[in-house]
Amino acid sequence: MADDKLEKARAERRQKFLDWDIEKELPAEIGGYKLKRLDRQEGRIYFAFCWEDEKTGWQVRALFDEETMDYMVKAFLPMVTFTEIELITGDFEEYKRNMKLLTPAYIEKELIHRENVSVLVRGRGFMVWDYTPFFPETLGHYQRTIEPHRPLLGLNGSYIICAYECAEKNTGLLFFYNIYRDEYYGELRAQGIPGIIHQYDAKTLEDFEKKIAAHLSNDMQDLYDHPEIPD
Repeated sequence: MADDKLEKARAERRQKFLDWDIEKELPAEIGGYKLKRLDRQEGRIYFAFCWEDEKTGWQVRALFDEETMDYMVKAFLPMVTFTEIELITGDFEEYKRNMKLLTPAYIEKELIHRENVSVLVRGRGFMVWDYTPFFPETLGHYQRTIEPHRPLLGLNGSYIICAYECAEKNTGLLFFYNIYRDEYYGELRAQGIPGIIHQYDAKTLEDFEKKIAAHLSNDMQDLYDHPEIPD
């Protein structure tokens, strides 16, 4: 009986999304992100549609989460996922209105025009840093997907200033600058699981450069050879 009730609720929610004429009501493209339907259930999550950047594979997905009973918008990048707080609601009609009003601006500001940071952030050294000697476009099996001059705002004042991904092993390294703590640091990612590492912790850009030069190549090779988060 419980399974029948769940399947009925899922079918009703899916039909709401299918009846929503997103092709007419929402932008077909936002700065290279193209609208397409997903229409799939993965565990407790129903993914309805997304805007996708075909070059990077980054997606901004419209979804429903059965655990929280909320409609949401999440940005799915290779190594990290972000939830747009302003678009969380349990009301479908409100969700539809907010998708039209807020989502295009969110994609433009947070994912496309990332170089348009605040004056406070622009004054930090990493924005004008000649990073290529330290963060080359490719490093072994890893490809650079985020660059310091176009950082990505994360949580709690942390900007992702560089990211490397190995699609083959689903692993990567992310590098952050936290504006409140005024420090640099790094994190591993393996199969979506984050791992804290401290060899890149630095208070100055000069110290950060030294630690990258000392550790990055070896860390990349170790992560490729052992694609899991250490205990």
